[in-house]
Amino acid sequence: MSNFANKKLDLKLVDSEYYDFYLANSDMIYDTHNSSGSVGDCLVVWYDFSDKKTFNDTTSIDNIFSLVTWTGATNSGYTFDTFGLTGLDNGQLVYNQQPGDFNNQGLVDILTGTTLTIPANDNRLILNRVTGSTQQFVYPIELVNNPDGDAIRFCGGFYQGYYKIDNSTYEVLPVRTNKAWVADFWLKKEDVCSGTTATTLNDIYPDNKGFFFYMGTRAENKFWNVFEGNNTGCTMSCSPLLGCPDTPTTFCTEPKETEIELFDAKSGFHLFLDPPHLDIKEITNQFLIYGRAQNTSNRCGGCGEPRDNDLFGKETVCSFTGTSIFVGEYLRKKTDFRNQFLIYGRAQHTSGRCGHCGHPRDNPDYGKETVCSYSGDSEVLLELDKNLDVYDNAIGFRITDDGRIGYRELKYYCSGTTSGSTTGITVEEQYSLSGVVEDNRWTRITIRYVSDETYTDEELKCLPPRNGKLMIYVDCKLKAIFKNIDEFVARRLNDYHAKQVNVPFNISLGGGSQGLIETMTFDGQDSEDLGLLIEQNFAGSFIGQISEFKFNICDMNWCDISAGCVVPCDDNPFVYVNPAPKGIYFGKTNLTYFDMSTLPDLTFSLRNSAVQSHILYNTAIMAYGYILVPETFDQPSEFKNSISGCLGFTIPYLKLDNVVIPDENGYDITYCVYRTFNKTQGYLDVWMCI
Repeated sequence: MSNFANKKLDLKLVDSEYYDFYLANSDMIYDTHNSSGSVGDCLVVWYDFSDKKTFNDTTSIDNIFSLVTWTGATNSGYTFDTFGLTGLDNGQLVYNQQPGDFNNQGLVDILTGTTLTIPANDNRLILNRVTGSTQQFVYPIELVNNPDGDAIRFCGGFYQGYYKIDNSTYEVLPVRTNKAWVADFWLKKEDVCSGTTATTLNDIYPDNKGFFFYMGTRAENKFWNVFEGNNTGCTMSCSPLLGCPDTPTTFCTEPKETEIELFDAKSGFHLFLDPPHLDIKEITNQFLIYGRAQNTSNRCGGCGEPRDNDLFGKETVCSFTGTSIFVGEYLRKKTDFRNQFLIYGRAQHTSGRCGHCGHPRDNPDYGKETVCSYSGDSEVLLELDKNLDVYDNAIGFRITDDGRIGYRELKYYCSGTTSGSTTGITVEEQYSLSGVVEDNRWTRITIRYVSDETYTDEELKCLPPRNGKLMIYVDCKLKAIFKNIDEFVARRLNDYHAKQVNVPFNISLGGGSQGLIETMTFDGQDSEDLGLLIEQNFAGSFIGQISEFKFNICDMNWCDISAGCVVPCDDNPFVYVNPAPKGIYFGKTNLTYFDMSTLPDLTFSLRNSAVQSHILYNTAIMAYGYILVPETFDQPSEFKNSISGCLGFTIPYLKLDNVVIPDENGYDITYCVYRTFNKTQGYLDVWMCI
């Protein structure tokens, strides 16, 4: 470095998973906080429960308002007159039945007559306290006055709100970021909610306990199926009739869901609330708009016959004055997969459009149909696939009772075999080691997602989701790295925009999402809306306190993240944290491959070398033996059954894929993984030969 005595030498370790480090021979201190969270461009959400502005300077804790806003937000003022259809499902609207209202006219009024009004230029992300109208669950939260500042204690409740509304320009947070995002929390995991005796979501779904942050659609499409109501026959009118053996349900209404229609002013179509779903398309191709005049001597004679049951080809230059037409067709599903060349035959009477088919081949199933006799290869679809709306559209972050921290996400899978393929939705989740988040102490949690590629604003509009790394810091120390994680890109539901106001593009703080467990519709709850994927996997909440939450839409290096910790980076721009002493892991598991969930079953042995050393599998179970050796160590050439020296019989081992495990100081250590070829029973001495 002396060769550069009169020149500045900068060294930057880019793409570091822990810190950025700079060297220079000048007296200038370089600002390592190149992504320090500038308000509006990077820091776009901030709730501080010690600041009354978080509660909009009121004493109510039912709504919380971000202290900062995104500079790219759009809010020109909006009204949504179908808000009542969905607003009841997470408590933004609440229905309380009034005495004597047997047909629940109050419920009908909320469902059909509630308008959501958003004032212009209020670009704050507003989260609302989650509740419900079924009276089956409670959602307790309270404001706690601590000596060091106020916090919200969550005992089954949480906050939730939307940041974008489909088919409008309203958007107070971006759906995607150019490179990265960072979520930051101050929280205290504690079990002090024993006074809650009523049923919470955690009681129903104990494996969902601990969700403290959630992004995506808050529920499935509640109008995915045909729901004719819970009351039929003599209870349909909701009034107790003389001699009727049945009793109307609590939330009986006279109009049923199947009787409700919406009007789409743009297309002019009336839309059913339930399937079948009318697929509306705007047509600008003039070859599909104009038809052929029947009376060719008249320039604007009547059009020729259009295709069956559609609006194509029936306009003339005299009848059509616009630039496009709207056509609608009900969604259909294929029911006949035969080759149509083998279905249709040739008409014997060629003068008739649908004459009898000609003689088919010897097989009577081939070639005997005409366009008149054949009913088609599909039928109208009476159920939408509700699950296609939730894959890659729901992700939650959770702390388990034993102190592990990680994420859970719904993913789409497709597995193919020689006999066919299987598709569906699966749950993907990964966690840190246990004990990472301790009970009864304030902890800073930082979740950082960094994409492998940087996209421009224009590229974000059209390029597919990227791959990246998800990193979780606890008290500013890197405790978990999950690689090859798909970029999370929230999206709309596959239905009319009027039926999904405030459902997609949600964020939850202090919990996951209820799904449709509190859903209310005409004639009460549709039982087929209950127990769906969002409810099953995210209906739960954090138990403890949260004092502050920040969300950044830029990347933050370790110095940025460390700000506010016990020894912040600001105190020493060139702070260097040593890696923890190295060692090896060994032990037994039943898995044929290594998984981070089995790491607690292994023993960590502190040592500077693996070769020419001994380990003992001291568990008497029939399982595979594992040894994890740091990649920087000399690797064993073979393994012997010995306690000293490369003697004894050879133990067959397989070399598996390397794994990355952060050490206790947050450094990312790559380990070579060795596994015994066969399962072993009882104790086993192993010598690792050089």
